[in-house]
Amino acid sequence: GNADQIAVTVWGLPKVFPITNINAGSNLRRVDSNGNIYFPYIGVTKAAGKTQDELRKDLTEKLSLSFNSPQLDVSIANFNSQKIYLLGEVTKPSKINITDVPLTLSDALGEVNGLSTNTSSGSQVFIIRQGIDDPEIYVADLSSPAAFLAANAFYLKNNDIVYVNANSTTRWNRVISQFFPFSSFINSVDRLLQN
Repeated sequence: GNADQIAVTVWGLPKVFPITNINAGSNLRRVDSNGNIYFPYIGVTKAAGKTQDELRKDLTEKLSLSFNSPQLDVSIANFNSQKIYLLGEVTKPSKINITDVPLTLSDALGEVNGLSTNTSSGSQVFIIRQGIDDPEIYVADLSSPAAFLAANAFYLKNNDIVYVNANSTTRWNRVISQFFPFSSFINSVDRLLQN
């Protein structure tokens, strides 16, 4: 996807593509905003939307026009194009990049050190998935350890938003604090008690 960094190594052509003492960044190609990469002797070629194998095959075919039997290794060095968001009452709200390893709801919550023990409502975990026409909203009840087994079978997709709702006490305290800032609320109670 766009902004991913792809590492391309060409084997068997040391005069054109030297591999000794290679700088880690010298064979990286960033997928631009149009979904393309530039590669020597090929020029600009489409990379977005292709698997590593598809891109390797495409680059090999194009290099074969200039070289005999080129062998390429293609891997994704940095995943930047696909991400999920964990918001609300989690320990560390974050954006997590999705890699080629599928990410479950349990994995994602583990990445942010779990639900906030003081303020979260484990029974109200929402997964908001942006659909083509309408968003889909899933509700997970993670208030028991057994529920995490089900969360381990739920795989997240690009642009999913995981939102953990606050428990009822936390929500009530937030509403009260919006109407009565802490200092004026204490003063009001103090005046009431004196009267």
